[in-house]
Amino acid sequence: MDNHKNKNLSYLLLSIFIVSISISFFQVTYKNYIVEDFFVTTFQFAIIDAIKEIPGLIAISFILIAIRFRERNVLIFSIFLIGLGLLLYSLASGFWGLIIYTFIFSTGTHLFFIYRDYLITDLTTEVNRSTIFGYVASLGAGAGLLGMLLVWILNQKFETNVILFIGLPIALISIVFFKKLNMNKNKRTRNNNLYLRKVYFPYYLLTTLSATREMIFITFATLLLIIKFETSLSTMVLLYSLHGIIAVFTRPYIGKVIKKIGIGHALSLNYIIVTFIFLGYAYIEHIWFIYILFVLDDVFVGFDDIGISTYVGKLVPREELSTTLAVGSTLSHVIAVTIPIVGSFIWLVLGSTLPFLLGCLVTMFAAIASFRMNTLNKIY
Repeated sequence: MDNHKNKNLSYLLLSIFIVSISISFFQVTYKNYIVEDFFVTTFQFAIIDAIKEIPGLIAISFILIAIRFRERNVLIFSIFLIGLGLLLYSLASGFWGLIIYTFIFSTGTHLFFIYRDYLITDLTTEVNRSTIFGYVASLGAGAGLLGMLLVWILNQKFETNVILFIGLPIALISIVFFKKLNMNKNKRTRNNNLYLRKVYFPYYLLTTLSATREMIFITFATLLLIIKFETSLSTMVLLYSLHGIIAVFTRPYIGKVIKKIGIGHALSLNYIIVTFIFLGYAYIEHIWFIYILFVLDDVFVGFDDIGISTYVGKLVPREELSTTLAVGSTLSHVIAVTIPIVGSFIWLVLGSTLPFLLGCLVTMFAAIASFRMNTLNKIY
């Protein structure tokens, strides 16, 4: 990698770290904020939470507009949206305002994550891409932990709206480094159209399966702990903190493992292990084993995130990468909306075991699809 790309990558990683801190300010505080300060009902809470997912569902529309501009400028615009969302949230006065401000903030974060992955792919090679994505995941986890710590410290003296406001200048600081990015010195042909290519089918498939696997973890493993095992809030916070701490150290190694054994084999091994984790959720009755599985589950989420991000960079040419990532984002968010609803119905009607057994079927299929990744590429 030449010095120009190295310098750009350094600026990008630093910017990502700073932005991730400001995003964590929102993620840590917003649920308590809207409940405690605005006394929203359960239904209103669900609406606000659903609004947060809409930008992901319509990411393709945003990207079709955004691809007409330089990637760096889109990233800077996404930071302005994140900062504006934090500012407006800190000044919010009612439920309808919260809906609008949530949409603004979430639009910023979705644009940011799509173009973050695009630029990382652009600034890396197939040789080091998985390793860099591992470092990015580690940085994100570290930023999240730092954000949690800062929120905890600030919460001793300030109201939540002030804490959200403090997230604004943190986000804006990152723009200084984003502006130092000197991209596209050699002008690249841009593709301003959206293509759903058959050749990208393996990416679409793996994204869908990965999103399903992740939602089973996020939704139903959490429900299992809280509802079945009556895990306290303080214990849940401790478990989430462990997720972050372990991610800081494991994500870079996951990237190196993917580089060493290959994307397909790494993902396949990951899904086989997760199958056994889901079986554990389904049948183990000892709470401490469930805690261990819950922590391990998050470790292996890293294989999905890093492996698939690396794979799409290998599969898709640069001029079609941003739109393809947007399609992936849309697929993920369709799953994010669907799985909790369908799975909750299954949970209520047939018990807590079945969602995890269905999850095993998903991960087994994902393991086969990952192992046959090269074959799928040839077919499509």
